[in-house]
Amino acid sequence: MKIDSIAKQELLRSIAVYFFLFFLFNTLYYKGYISIEPEIALILAFLVTIAHFWVIVWYRRKEQLLNPSIFLIIGHLFQSKSYEEKIREPDKTEETSVFLSIIKNLSTRINISLLILILLYITYLYASLVYNIDQIFWILFLLFMGFVLSKIIYDESTEKGQKNPVRLLIFYVITCVFIFVRYLILDYPILPILKGSIILGALLVLLVLGIKWSQRKQNSGN
Repeated sequence: MKIDSIAKQELLRSIAVYFFLFFLFNTLYYKGYISIEPEIALILAFLVTIAHFWVIVWYRRKEQLLNPSIFLIIGHLFQSKSYEEKIREPDKTEETSVFLSIIKNLSTRINISLLILILLYITYLYASLVYNIDQIFWILFLLFMGFVLSKIIYDESTEKGQKNPVRLLIFYVITCVFIFVRYLILDYPILPILKGSIILGALLVLLVLGIKWSQRKQNSGN
């Protein structure tokens, strides 16, 4: 493989990816969710990292993406751009993806709601560990979390008329993180919900890809 700037950037990213995967596999092993030894986790993390490196390098070279941001790479996967937009260096003042609009929302009017959400989440987890509170409080928290996340993820698209289905995936991933952390801290069996979330997540990815493909086909027809 030719060692260019893209390969060098992804090689550095792969170091972080490898240690993250190794830590993840070992955590799942010691929690009893997977039955692989730490030595196998070391090899498995290495193989997954190699696959990640090759796929990202191939895609960035194919699409001539000079920006190494993983958010912009994922965002590009779900949107259509002209040749000039693909090869030029990013403008720091430009809104280039749905992820940037979400980050903009996080840094403006709704950061207080997000702070309240996190504080309520920590309070709920602590109360569940100490007092074994009723399940109704988790349902109420989920409703509040859905409201706050929808304000963060969808407000910008509502105001500007952006109909990007990637926002649905972001909403789903963030919700899963809150749920998985709860299951791990409260020592609930996480494997069944993990399998269900993976299946639902795969279906959502197929749905989003189908919508984006349909949008691209419609745009090319126009």
